[in-house]
Amino acid sequence: MSDNESPNTSAICLLAGYVPEQDVAATLGRGLRALRAMRQRGEGPPWVKVSKRVYYPEAGFREWLKQIEQRPVRARKAA
Repeated sequence: MSDNESPNTSAICLLAGYVPEQDVAATLGRGLRALRAMRQRGEGPPWVKVSKRVYYPEAGFREWLKQIEQRPVRARKAA
């Protein structure tokens, strides 16, 4: 760490590519309690806990979204 670099700046750089759980909850349109319940059930995107905070890797979150992606259902032909 250089002399003019603060410890907070260093921590932010190390967590680049990870998203705080509040942001993931907001992106999914869910509350923190719902997101935490998903984690407890082993559902949802991959995550990592650093101290007492939970973060989601951006790449893992995108991959999880691809896995739950829904395909449109074809319209039935009229008889």
